Amino acid sequence: MRHLLDRHILLVTGKGGVGKSTVAVTLARRASRDGKKVLLIEFESVSRAAPLFGLEEAPTEAVQIEPGLDLMGFDLLHSLHFFAVDQLKLKSLVKLALRNDSVRGFFLAMPAIKSILFLYHLYRLETAHGPDGDGRWDLIVCDMPTSGFVAGLYGVPAMVGQIFRVGPLAKTAEGMGKLLFDPLITGIVLVTLPEEMPVVETIELRNALRKKHGIDTAAIVVNGVYPTLLEPAEIAALGEAVGDGESPGSTDVHGLLWAAEVLRGRSDRAARLLPALRSAVNGRVIELPHLFKRQLPIGAIDELAAVVKTALKGT
Repeated sequence: MRHLLDRHILLVTGKGGVGKSTVAVTLARRASRDGKKVLLIEFESVSRAAPLFGLEEAPTEAVQIEPGLDLMGFDLLHSLHFFAVDQLKLKSLVKLALRNDSVRGFFLAMPAIKSILFLYHLYRLETAHGPDGDGRWDLIVCDMPTSGFVAGLYGVPAMVGQIFRVGPLAKTAEGMGKLLFDPLITGIVLVTLPEEMPVVETIELRNALRKKHGIDTAAIVVNGVYPTLLEPAEIAALGEAVGDGESPGSTDVHGLLWAAEVLRGRSDRAARLLPALRSAVNGRVIELPHLFKRQLPIGAIDELAAVVKTALKGT
């Protein structure tokens, strides 16, 4: 796992609400701070990264948001235009055709069109501007939709290859397959919370990817791990010292002790769940602490990036 950031592409995914966008920004920031030229692609329409760098939304063309770090948002219509121009080489004709609602509707109604266009766009970006292209980016970090989308993404090269058996698109499908399935180029990062249901679903996804596509997970990131503040005996002793809660200020203390018990319980659950995760991926697990902040500023992202650096060094 120490070579996690040496890949060309990282696909960061997980169930909704586990903080995959935070993890994607953290990995991109860590890599750029380590001297790599990084592109962060956000798939969702609402950008999580843009506000951190003073932007309202992620642009459809890559722009630099700080030295060594570029940002781009995936837009379906923009990627459709990119695909059509790239294939037909007639920008004016494509622009005219896609103005027609019927033409746009036909393409956008195609099954798996989002997966096809995203993978095609990613493939072109990597081959043209990745380490084997002009070197604009060393690493592309993709903040992906939920894990079901990524699982389906691995079926796209075969599907396109069956439709286009010869010609440029057949070669493109072959190239997309090589891009996705080479573990030295592309790695999947699964994000979970230290709770039973997300952990179980993460392990199931990892096993499904391995069984169906032969893909192993590059790393699992456990987001929001609660610290152990007090041992049970310490909590009990403090409770006895405070008494029944009737003395001045004791109510506040009892509330804090209750919060410590809750955190202790969550920490204990994480301690029971993490060994199963480590076993599932041969120890390739990064634990990120819960920072007790509703909105994470860029300074908090840097705190998490420092944890990632330590975790990668320790593997």
